[in-house]
Amino acid sequence: MGREMQARTSFLRRLAHDKTANTLAIAAASLIPMMAMVGGGIDASRYYMAAARMQAACDAGALAARRAMPTPVMTTEARTQGLNFFDQNFNDGLFGVTGRTRAYNADSSGKVTGTASGTLPSTIMGAFGYTQFPISVTCTAEVNVSNTDIMFVLDVTGSMADCPATSGCNSGPGSKIVGMRSAVMSFYDVVESATSASAQVRYGLVPYSQQVNVGFSIPRVHMASNNTYQSRVARYYEAAYPNNNAGDTVVVSDQVEWLPRLTTNFGSTSTNAYRYRTDGSNGTTARNVCTNFPATYNVTVGSETQSWQVFAATEFVLLQWPDAGSANNRAGCRARVRRTRTVTTTDVTPQFRDWVYCPVTTGTTAPCGVTNPARSPAGWESVNFSSIYTGNTINMPIGANGAMTPVTWTGCIEEPSTVLTDNYSPIPTNAHDLNINLVPANETQRWKPALINAVWKREDSSGNNQIDWLYQTIDEARPGWTCPTAARKLAEITRTDLQNYVNSLTANGNTYHDIGMLWGARFLSPRGLFASENTTAPNGDPISRHIVFMTDGAQVNSIENYSTHGTEFWDRRITGTGSGTTEVSRRAARLQAICNAAEQENITVWVVAFGTTLTQNLIDCASPGRAFQATDNATLTARFREIAQKIAALRLTQ
Repeated sequence: MGREMQARTSFLRRLAHDKTANTLAIAAASLIPMMAMVGGGIDASRYYMAAARMQAACDAGALAARRAMPTPVMTTEARTQGLNFFDQNFNDGLFGVTGRTRAYNADSSGKVTGTASGTLPSTIMGAFGYTQFPISVTCTAEVNVSNTDIMFVLDVTGSMADCPATSGCNSGPGSKIVGMRSAVMSFYDVVESATSASAQVRYGLVPYSQQVNVGFSIPRVHMASNNTYQSRVARYYEAAYPNNNAGDTVVVSDQVEWLPRLTTNFGSTSTNAYRYRTDGSNGTTARNVCTNFPATYNVTVGSETQSWQVFAATEFVLLQWPDAGSANNRAGCRARVRRTRTVTTTDVTPQFRDWVYCPVTTGTTAPCGVTNPARSPAGWESVNFSSIYTGNTINMPIGANGAMTPVTWTGCIEEPSTVLTDNYSPIPTNAHDLNINLVPANETQRWKPALINAVWKREDSSGNNQIDWLYQTIDEARPGWTCPTAARKLAEITRTDLQNYVNSLTANGNTYHDIGMLWGARFLSPRGLFASENTTAPNGDPISRHIVFMTDGAQVNSIENYSTHGTEFWDRRITGTGSGTTEVSRRAARLQAICNAAEQENITVWVVAFGTTLTQNLIDCASPGRAFQATDNATLTARFREIAQKIAALRLTQ
């Protein structure tokens, strides 16, 4: 018994001191904390993955909802758009999440706030009593416009008075120009609702047709002193008695003339008035009349009265008129006749003769070779542009009979000199009319006032254009003309002022895309004529620049239109030949050159074709991905809103 107890005690003592047996116990005891550590890592990883995915889905939905909001008000469509984007990024049951919720709302400023939540079931951690993990995220998205300059270049040609073809109307409230007004205002509302108080947002507008009304925005130092117009010069007859004064008596003629039988026939052109009888007593009487003729008679010649003095020694000539009539009625009577008249004011003032229709340069003496040194009033040599830049009128000798007549300037212009070419890539150095950064250094580079009332066409009797000078007394026809509403330079503008401005736009004229784009780029460029106004913003931050170019039609040009390059058939500043086909092709190429020049100034060009085909020329003009098409007024407004939302950078806040 004692030995058994001793043996058992020895075994337990050895077991207690046997280290190899402890490994199993330690391993078993450590399984629990190891299981908690690994399980926690796995479930934590699942949690963070699910939460990150839910946050990304929330952000995507918030951005989508804000982009779909045309105004700061959250619409059903915008909310649905946000929820759809959320669902595409975090569908129900992803990661095993249950009880998923998501919602989007907007405050009065249009800031979208999103919330999402759900429950993530645990895996290993369930053994420790943690069976699920709640997940919740929030997100916000708002539109934030930094310093932005936006130039609307708007087609206001005649077709804008019509309705889009899809609208089924001809004119009136549904016309395209009405739709354009609404679209511009919607654009403004979108941008203004997103503009922070510290940002500067300016708007400019260039309505265009075959002209642009920009003259009153150009500094006067950059306007020309003279210009050549397809105009007219009055020609005068020289004064009948330039060396006499009114009231003087002058001799019209002093010569031997045939005398009529009756004094009342003085000045007659009929031979019968000068036939004298030669038979019997009639012949004696006739001879006595002839020899007793000497006296002074008042004779009306045309519209004037002359004094005719018949001297003695009259001669009775037999058979003077043998060609016709009775043989007893052929004698003639002749004597010296001295004609005199009293000089009137009309006699010493040159009288209007006719017009010479020709290219006239203002301020020149003897334009088109016409010299009238004694005429009154003064002629083209006295024309001075200084008055047109102070009072918008200038006197030109184009009135009745060449009288000085005031001509009003409404603000449309003629461009500086250019280069005749088919290749505008690159733009030729001397093509000053295509230089969007032009700051004139000399007369040829300056702009000129376009004066329709000083310009005429030249046509023959069949209405065909002729390039040669034309001499006639009647008025010729005028070229095609329209001068749109005055453009507005970049400036901050109230909604009321903008509404009033777009309401003033009217539809007229043909479509010259290059002219509108040219001045949109000039008003916007940070390096050109308006650099001092466009380079920086008050807050010192960068400025993003955009042209929104809208047209409702293909390019339409006419060589008989008075445009920014004169009247092409006669001035030939684009074609050199007056060819209509050449003008169309060159103006299309000029548009591309101007668009490229604008983009080189970091200007984004947005193009909208309204109720017309989005041509390749328009697509190529736009910045990549910035060309749109609108078939009706509602779609145009939607396109303008879309552009405004893209210009207004969406900012995501969390």
